[in-house]
Amino acid sequence: MKISIVRIARLITARLIFALVAAYAATSGTSPAFAQSANPADAPVIEFSHAQFTHIPSEAPGTSPPPPSSANWRDVELPDSWRKAQRPRTNHGWYRLQFNTDPMYAMHSTHAPQTPETPPRAVYIPRITNNVEMYLNGSSFAVSGRLGDDPEFSWNVAQYYALPAGLLRPGNNELLIRLHPDGMLRAGLSKVYVGDAALLRERYESRYFVQTLAPQFITGLLALVAMFALSIWWKRRNESMFGFFALMLMVAIVRVVHYYIRDEPLWLALLAVPSLCWLTVLQVQFALRFAGQPMPRFEKLLIVIAAVSTVALFGAAQFGGYGLVTLLVYATYAVLSLAILVILSRALLRDATIENILMLCALTINVAFGVHDFLNYQELLGFDHLYLLPLGLPLLMLAVAALLVKRFVETLSGYEKLNADLVHVVAEREQELTQSYEKLRALDQQRATAEERQRLMRDMHDGIGSHLMSTLALSRMGTLSQHDMQEILADCIDELKITIDSLEPVESDLLVVLGNLRYRLEPRLNLAGIELEWAVTDLPPLAYLDPENTRSILRIVQEAFTNTLKHARAKRITLSTGIDVANARVWVRLADDGVGFQSGQPAGRGLENMKRRAEKLNGRVEVVPLQGGGTCVNLYLPLAKMG
Repeated sequence: MKISIVRIARLITARLIFALVAAYAATSGTSPAFAQSANPADAPVIEFSHAQFTHIPSEAPGTSPPPPSSANWRDVELPDSWRKAQRPRTNHGWYRLQFNTDPMYAMHSTHAPQTPETPPRAVYIPRITNNVEMYLNGSSFAVSGRLGDDPEFSWNVAQYYALPAGLLRPGNNELLIRLHPDGMLRAGLSKVYVGDAALLRERYESRYFVQTLAPQFITGLLALVAMFALSIWWKRRNESMFGFFALMLMVAIVRVVHYYIRDEPLWLALLAVPSLCWLTVLQVQFALRFAGQPMPRFEKLLIVIAAVSTVALFGAAQFGGYGLVTLLVYATYAVLSLAILVILSRALLRDATIENILMLCALTINVAFGVHDFLNYQELLGFDHLYLLPLGLPLLMLAVAALLVKRFVETLSGYEKLNADLVHVVAEREQELTQSYEKLRALDQQRATAEERQRLMRDMHDGIGSHLMSTLALSRMGTLSQHDMQEILADCIDELKITIDSLEPVESDLLVVLGNLRYRLEPRLNLAGIELEWAVTDLPPLAYLDPENTRSILRIVQEAFTNTLKHARAKRITLSTGIDVANARVWVRLADDGVGFQSGQPAGRGLENMKRRAEKLNGRVEVVPLQGGGTCVNLYLPLAKMG
């Protein structure tokens, strides 16, 4: 993934640089189809590198009649700079260009008879400052923009106008261009091209794209990326790099719109140069954080320089000397940019990643474009050269995009690695937990088995064992009758059966427990002549029915049966079950038709044992005498054992 990102970044950078170089060459060079003299017979376009010029004071803004042929015309070389010629900006300048249409007719009559109709012709001017009005053979036919007291700004807009066929004459023609400097610091006229409309239109559109449409598109792109960077910084305040990047793009927008807005308000025009100062400062702060090498003292120094430059520029705009201050500011930042580039190069190359190298290339190109524009502003490269700084800003966005792509890919790779590590760790922990659980389960089983063994041994020793020992002692003394011995042995057998029944799996079902007891006791009841009526209903599961609790319930119910057998002289016993929803409990009821239980009669030892066992289960035992004879024993058990 890293290799593909590097290749893509290199490819995009190379293509962008190639496009800029091609566009610059296409708009600044001279095409072979463009003639170098005023009257060639072998080219469809005439390139005017010389013109006649006269300077006439205007009586009112936007008005000035064409000068007569007898005016003080003098030859000037195109491009013509008013600053170099030291002309006042308050006057209108007139340029006169003369051309012959006969060669143009000849170019279109090679394979056809000559006709009196002139092929479509046009005039193309790469740069003017600030507005022009054009006359063909004494008649006005084109105005570059609004003239007068509130002129439009056309300083960076190429001009293209079709020559009216009705104004063209066979033979010699005169093209007059009236230039309105409108107080601009720079004023002048580039070379002028007259000829084939299609060729000039193609040349004009190429220049208009690079000079106007591209900055407009870049402005929209800057706004979108600025909002995106600002949203990243808003969500992640510790990423100050994106905050500086968003501010840098916002300042860049203020700078770029200056290149194509024609109705530019005064405040925006005054921000053109200060915005370049702050753009440089923010680029440095962003690049240093991009490299992870902040330099607080150096950054503070740049902020002070930018603040002083801004104050000086606004002061010069109010009190005069704006041109000189602008020149000093541009010169300062042209020299300072080289020092900045050295510092940023050292910071970015400490960790020579593809993103840092791409950022360094973008900054280098921007610095080169800035120096180029400074030299161009000083007219050291010519009057009609392009301004390139707006075209270099997308390279910075490309570098940041490469960083974001890298971080996104690294984040995804990190998440994938983290997920893989988590899966591995979870699998290991799951295996360890399974092993630990198996060990704990084995230990629990061993402990439960040991506890159950000890409990059974204790119960058999305290219950069956003690009964058998006492029976043996009484039989040896000869005081135990056969009937008593049979009763004692029957109790021991019942106790043994209860112990065995408590070990049966009942799956929390109380009816299974009672069913096992019925199976054990019903034959004994039948021998005693007692009928057992089974009237149970379904009960919810009781989760606490382990062997010990099951044994306690069996002993309670068996004790109730035993009391009925021994004392009630009953003929029928009814066992029923039910649910007490209001009190969250179930009940087991044992009712007989015997002699009954007299109120006030002292409770026997068996009844006390029954109550004690029920309390351990958080339940309760009630013995209620029935009207007409008989006794009802109620055992209440909770749905969920407490404690």
